[in-house]
Amino acid sequence: MNAALLYQPRRRCLIWIAFACAAGIHAGAIVIAQGKSEKVATQDFEPAAVDIEVIDQDRQQPPEQVAIPPPAEQVPADQEAFPQENATPPPIRPRKKTSVAASGRSAARGTVVRFGLVKALVMYAPRPVYPYEARRQRITGSGVALLTVAWEDGSVVDVRMAQSSGSVILDNATLEAFRRWRFKAGTVARVQVPVTYTLTGASY
Repeated sequence: MNAALLYQPRRRCLIWIAFACAAGIHAGAIVIAQGKSEKVATQDFEPAAVDIEVIDQDRQQPPEQVAIPPPAEQVPADQEAFPQENATPPPIRPRKKTSVAASGRSAARGTVVRFGLVKALVMYAPRPVYPYEARRQRITGSGVALLTVAWEDGSVVDVRMAQSSGSVILDNATLEAFRRWRFKAGTVARVQVPVTYTLTGASY
C-alpha cells in the first residue's frame, strides 16, 4: 500500500479549526455571563420611603384611665340547697362475726340444733348405707334423726328417730350410721339430722 495515501494533512487542520471555534464560543459565553452579573450588581437600590412622624411630648395626652367596675356583691350560698359535707365521715362499726363454734357454745346444752347450722362442726360423719333389701324392694322415704352428743368429747351417745322414714329397714340403717358420728367437743348437745333415701342412695 502507498504510504502517501495514509497521510491526510487536511483532516488535522479541520480538527484544529473545530477546537479553536469551541474555545472561542466558550470564552464568549464567559464574557457575556460576567457582563450580566455586573449589571445586576450595579443597579441602585432605592429604599422605600418611610414617613416618620415626630410626636411633640408637650402635646402628648396622658393615657385614658380605665374605669375599674366595683366588685360584685357576694351572694351567700344557699345552705339548704347545698348542705355542707362533713370532712370526716362517721366511723363504721364492724359487724361481729360469730363463728359456728361460738353459736354452738352459746346455746344451752338442752337446745336442739339443726344439722345445717352445725355442719362445719362434724369431725366424722359416715353416710348411711342404703340397705340391699330396701333397694331390692325399691323402698324410699325421708325421716329425721335426733342425735344426743356428749359435751366432753363430741361422741354420739344416743340416736332415735324423731320422724320415721316409713320403713323399719331404713330407720335401722340410719341409727346405725349416726351412732358413729363425732362432733367437736363442747359445741353441741342435741342435733336434728334429716335423711332421705332414694334409689340412688342416702343423703342428708
